Amino acid sequence: MARHSNPLGALALLATLLAGGAAAQPAAAPPVAVTTAAVEAAPPVDLRVTHVSRSVGVDGVTRETRYTNRMFRRTGTVWTERELPEGLRASLGHGHPHAHGPHAGHAHDEAQGAPLRITRRSDGSELVEVVLDQTHRVIEVDRAHHGNVGYGGSWDAAYWLIAPAQLQRMTRVGVVRDGVQRWRGVQSETTTVVDWDVASQFPRRIERSDAHGTSFYLLTATRLPAPKPEPWAASKGYDRGDYSDLLD
Repeated sequence: MARHSNPLGALALLATLLAGGAAAQPAAAPPVAVTTAAVEAAPPVDLRVTHVSRSVGVDGVTRETRYTNRMFRRTGTVWTERELPEGLRASLGHGHPHAHGPHAGHAHDEAQGAPLRITRRSDGSELVEVVLDQTHRVIEVDRAHHGNVGYGGSWDAAYWLIAPAQLQRMTRVGVVRDGVQRWRGVQSETTTVVDWDVASQFPRRIERSDAHGTSFYLLTATRLPAPKPEPWAASKGYDRGDYSDLLD
């Protein structure tokens, strides 16, 4: 499509602006318009995204967290859903509860791990919605509760998996190979390495580690075939509500 004909220019300009390069900003292009141009220049992608984090506590215990999401990016919208292990899916299918944590048993536990749709409005604000398939409801989540449903508050990180401004603060490593540009950044004692898919505008790999080997994070993103039907199709007929409907 024509709007994806220059996938790099708008993204590069957005990164420059977010990184503080105000001199690169045209007078007629306010930040919202620049971001909109970058969003529209990003091609749609369907990804399996796996997150692994590992840390060693002061007690010497190593703790590891691993989870996988399916991410579907369309112009101005990101749909994310958790990929559950087969054993857990089978257990939930038999009606076994798995609520844990300080809110276990509360009504809003049903929003934990539910599909999340984030849409960027024309004014630059975000519409965050949780899709509850079991009860056929779409819940609009206000900003105060974004963290409760897994949205960290950064549109850029949700849409590109890493904020363009963060790439702008890093150093290119070598040249583009097989469509991938490597970036490397060091902040304090933490080193981050990003393998960026130039044409499709997503990181195939993000690795972050500290100098002492006590913390490690790895994101890997691989392509998925286009979903048929699209996972959000059914939600068009769901009832709508807001986050207060989930609170006790």
